[in-house]
Amino acid sequence: MKIGLFGYGTIGRGVYTLIGQLDKSYNCEITKVFDLPIKKDLLGDKLVTVIDDIVNDDEIGTVVEVLGGHDVPYEVITKCLAKGKSVITANKEVVSQHLEEFISLAHANDCSFCFEASAGGGIPVIRTLIDNIKVNDVNDIYGILNGTTNYILTRMDEDGLSFDEALKLAQKNGFAEANPTADLEGLDIVRKINILSSIAFKGNISNEDIYHYGITGVNKQILESIKELGYALKFVASSKKVGNSAIIRVEPTMVRLNHPFASIKNEFNAVLFTGSTNGDLMFYGKGAGSIPTATAIVSDLVSILEGRSYIGYKNENALEVNKNAGNTYTYYIVGNDGKGKFRERVSDEELLAAKFYARVLD
Repeated sequence: MKIGLFGYGTIGRGVYTLIGQLDKSYNCEITKVFDLPIKKDLLGDKLVTVIDDIVNDDEIGTVVEVLGGHDVPYEVITKCLAKGKSVITANKEVVSQHLEEFISLAHANDCSFCFEASAGGGIPVIRTLIDNIKVNDVNDIYGILNGTTNYILTRMDEDGLSFDEALKLAQKNGFAEANPTADLEGLDIVRKINILSSIAFKGNISNEDIYHYGITGVNKQILESIKELGYALKFVASSKKVGNSAIIRVEPTMVRLNHPFASIKNEFNAVLFTGSTNGDLMFYGKGAGSIPTATAIVSDLVSILEGRSYIGYKNENALEVNKNAGNTYTYYIVGNDGKGKFRERVSDEELLAAKFYARVLD
C-alpha cells in the first residue's frame, strides 16, 4: 500500500521512521509527504507542497495527518475520506469537534478513520474503549491526559522546583511547547476527555461545555501543604454519565497517596474506566513524545493493513454537559492568605475566585 503523510514535524518523523521499520510482508511505503518547501533537503522527491497532490493520487490508499491545528487538517481529512482513502490522525483538536462527521464519511466511502493517538498518546485506550462499550456500560472516566503538566507537577514535587523552573525544564526536554497555554490551562485535556466521553457515553459533546481550570496557580508551598495532608496533586479530567447528561471537569485534583494516580509521574498518562460489568479498568503509558505517539499511529496503520480497522459505533444524540448538575464534590481551597481549607458543594464562581483550588478525589 502507498501512504501519504501530512506533516513532517516531530511526530511525522517518528511515523516515517516506524513505517520504514515495519515487516516487509505489510508491503507499505510512504510515497508522498506534504510539508513546507524548506523540507526539500530532508524529503527529496517525496515532498509535495499542495494538499491535492496527495488527495488526488489514486495510488495512495491511506494517509496519516499530523499537521496540528484545525482548518487545514479538517480539509485534508474530509477530502481524503470523500476520496475513499483511509485516514489516521493524532489531532485531538479536529477529532474532538468532528468525530461523528469523520466516521460517517468513512462508512459512506468504504474506508477507515482511525484516531488512537488523539487521546492518551501511546496508550492503546480508544480501540479498547470502543470494543468494551459493545458489552459494557462505561459510566465514569478519570484521566491524567497531559504529559506536559504531569511532568511539571512531578518535578515540582520531587525536585522542589518552582512552577516556572519546572516549565522551562519541560520545554528543554521536549515535553512542552514554546507556547504551553493549551496544556497549562487544560484545553488539551478538554479535547481528549471529550473524545473519550463521546465514545463511552455515545453522544456528541461540545468542547465549550466542558469546565476546565489550569495549574498555573500552583506553587511549592501549596504542594507541600497537600503532601502533608496525605495527598498528591495531579491534573485530572473526570467524566460521569448522569441520565441523558454528563458531568465533565478538568481541574487540579488531590489523590490519596495510595491511589493509582499518585504513582503516575513525569510524561506518563493514565486512564481509568468504571464499567457496569467489569468494574475498574486502568491503562498506563507515555502520553507525550514522538515515538509513543507515532507508535499509536502506526498501530492504526497495521489495523488497516490487516483489515480490522472498522469502527462501528454511532453516537446517538447531543449530550447536555454540566447543565443544572450542581457541584457535589469536595475541594481544597487556598485563599489569598495562602491557607487552605476543605469545602463541599462550592459554586464554580467561588472556586474561580480562589487563589488556587484542587478537587479532592479519595
